[in-house]
Amino acid sequence: MSKIDQSTDLKIKEAAKRVFLEKGFGGTTTRDIAEHSDTNIALVNYYFRSKEKLFQEIFLESFAETFTPITRILNDDLPLEAKIYKLVDNMTELLKRDPLLPMFVFSEMRSENSKMCDLVEGLHKQEGNAFITQLEAEAAKGNIRKIDFDQIDISIMSMVIFPFLSMNVIKLKKNLTTAEFYKLMDDRKKHIPEMILTYLRHPG
Repeated sequence: MSKIDQSTDLKIKEAAKRVFLEKGFGGTTTRDIAEHSDTNIALVNYYFRSKEKLFQEIFLESFAETFTPITRILNDDLPLEAKIYKLVDNMTELLKRDPLLPMFVFSEMRSENSKMCDLVEGLHKQEGNAFITQLEAEAAKGNIRKIDFDQIDISIMSMVIFPFLSMNVIKLKKNLTTAEFYKLMDDRKKHIPEMILTYLRHPG
């Protein structure tokens, strides 16, 4: 593919990502994508064949960039405490680089008939269970309370991701610049693992 083709491909993809984020899959038309990318419907269809194919490609890239590193860390051969710190740090740095990623992914999750649901189900099967085994082993030793993996997973994900989803509100409420907001998120890299580990170590 030539440089011109790559430029057009990227322009369409970036425009589509913005429109999907704003309107969701169902509310977006190929015409919307063409207008936002300053191209035309024929070009959008030439490069991606259909709105469905374009959405799938963007989502898979966003999902892989967001969640594949997380799965890798969960399956790393690291002590539990180090794994939780590394997980929070990795997620925070990823979201600092592109805070729109979770907004794009989760905006589609609100729709029961989302095209994304089938994609998530397929990709979710690829996750390992090393972290689950680790939690169970530590609980069996009496080092932590017995806990459902899903509860820890949801807690960490929400504690890291929610501030980025509400970044503009937090910046306005606290009168923060973007740099100051990111400094606040850097501070949370320490506080979130401490809160999770304190809970796990509490006898319950």
